[in-house]
Amino acid sequence: MSRRTSSVLLLGLVAVAALALLGSLLDVSVPAFAGSLRSPGRISHVLRHAGAGYLARHLPKDDDPPLVSPVAAAGATHEVEFKKRPTGIFRYSPGKDGTGAVAMDIIQKSRYPGDPTGQAFIAGVQEGWVLRSVNGQDVTGMPLEEIMDLLDDEVFMGMHQALTGTAAKQKVNVAEKATLPMKVVFQEM
Repeated sequence: MSRRTSSVLLLGLVAVAALALLGSLLDVSVPAFAGSLRSPGRISHVLRHAGAGYLARHLPKDDDPPLVSPVAAAGATHEVEFKKRPTGIFRYSPGKDGTGAVAMDIIQKSRYPGDPTGQAFIAGVQEGWVLRSVNGQDVTGMPLEEIMDLLDDEVFMGMHQALTGTAAKQKVNVAEKATLPMKVVFQEM
């Protein structure tokens, strides 16, 4: 190999190393052989509890029905036993006064036998059903964030934490996580 070729290769290697170092200092992605290199020092590894900031992550949608009073639900009741988390209910909405929980988005398939995110779908849970009780505890008068702590059931919370970096600024759990298997009673409006 000629002296000129080795100088060019060395200069290229130094340039790539400098870009990688600069990218890690600025916390931006730098192309690598497989994916990208990210600075691990900027990602928080503090756990976030499901209830803390739930409404900020799951805002109401334009086509959501008006808020209801969970206490006023008078339809048929349906008991569902969830054996794993997440249960497959992607989003809940609070009642009129911020208490109670109404199932708003259900994952509409089970990808494989035993898929935890397909449990609600297989059990027949419907959008608009009010969450009446969890393991025998009436939750219709509880604040939504306490109910979310009790369920500990956010499907993609880890991904949201990684993308937004919001894990470090969270409140502590206000309700103890329900034990599994979890018996949940839903009630139709």
